[in-house]
Amino acid sequence: MKVAIVGFGFSAEKSHLPAYKNRSDIHLTAVVDPVTVRRAAALRQYPNIRVYEKFGDLLEEYSDEIDIVDICVPNTFHMESVKQALGADKHVLCEKPLVLNKGEYDELVNIANERKRVLYPCHNYKFAPSIVHAAYLISLGEIGQPLFASFNIFTANFQREKPQLQSDFQKVQELSSSGIIIDHGLDAISVAQTLFGGSPQRISAHIRNLNQQDSELEDLAVFCLDWEEQLININLSSLGSIPKAYYRIQGTKGEISIENNDIFLSVKNKPVQHISVPTHSEVPTHVSWFNGLIDDLLDCIKTEKIKPFPLIEAGLVLDIIEKANYSNQNGGSWIGIEFTT
Repeated sequence: MKVAIVGFGFSAEKSHLPAYKNRSDIHLTAVVDPVTVRRAAALRQYPNIRVYEKFGDLLEEYSDEIDIVDICVPNTFHMESVKQALGADKHVLCEKPLVLNKGEYDELVNIANERKRVLYPCHNYKFAPSIVHAAYLISLGEIGQPLFASFNIFTANFQREKPQLQSDFQKVQELSSSGIIIDHGLDAISVAQTLFGGSPQRISAHIRNLNQQDSELEDLAVFCLDWEEQLININLSSLGSIPKAYYRIQGTKGEISIENNDIFLSVKNKPVQHISVPTHSEVPTHVSWFNGLIDDLLDCIKTEKIKPFPLIEAGLVLDIIEKANYSNQNGGSWIGIEFTT
C-alpha cells in the first residue's frame, strides 16, 4: 500500500515514519507540509518521495499513486483534510482526536460510508503491550469479575520550566484546540474500552484550570464513569513535572496494577506475580504501538471493514467528553450517556 503524509510534524516524523521505514507492506510516496523546512526534513530521509506545499496539489498531480492518506496536521485542520482525502477516494489514517465535535464526526462517518473507504483514528493506546496483556489476563478470568478501575495520568507541564517555549507551545495548543481531556482523556477512555469492552452509562466530572492562568484549556480533570458492571475513576493532570501513568483494576478474585513496563498480578492467597512487558510509555513516539495500529488498518482495508472499532470509539469519546463538560457545569452531577458500540 502507498501512503502520503499530510503534516510532517513531530508525530509524523518521530512515530509514523519510523514504523513505515521498517515495513515492506506500506510505502511512503509523498509528504505535504506548508513549511519549507519540514518538507526538506522529509526529503532528507526519503530523497525519492514527492513533496507538496498544498494537499490539493498532491491530489491533483499524484492521486493515482496513493492508497492511504495519513493526516498529521493540527487538530483544527483534521476535518478539512479528512474530507479532502475521502473525497479523493482514499483510505484515511488520522491522528487523534479525529475531530472535536459530534457533528463533524457524523459528517465524516457518512462520507466514509458513502465512499466505502476506511477512516481510522490513531487510538494507539489500544496497542500498548502492557494494556494488551492486561486485557488478556482479564479475559482469562485471572482477577475474576472486574469491579473497579483507577486510571491516573500525570503529564509534565514544561511551560513553567522553559518560558522560552511557552509562546510556541501555546500556538500549537491554539491550533490543536484541545486540553488534557482530549489529549489524555481520550487515551484513558480507549484503555477502559480495551480492558472491559462495552460503554459507560453515566458520568460525573470535575474539570479545572488551576495553573494556566493565561489559557482557557483545562489542566486537571477528574471523572467517574459508571461502566456497565464496573466503576472507573479517571484522574488527568498536567500540573506535574514528571510524566507518569498508573492503572489499577480490582476484581472479585484479585487485581492488576500497570506502570509503564510493569504489570503486577495480585490474586488472593497467592504471591504477587510481576510481569515485565516492554511498553516504554514514557517515550512519546510509541513507534512499536503504531505498528500494531498499522496491522489493524491494513486488515480493515483488506477485509473491507469500513467502520473499524477505533472509529466507533472516537464517537464514544466525543460523547463522553460532551457529557463530562455538562456534568462539570452542573457541579459534577451524574449525567446519562446513551451510546452503543
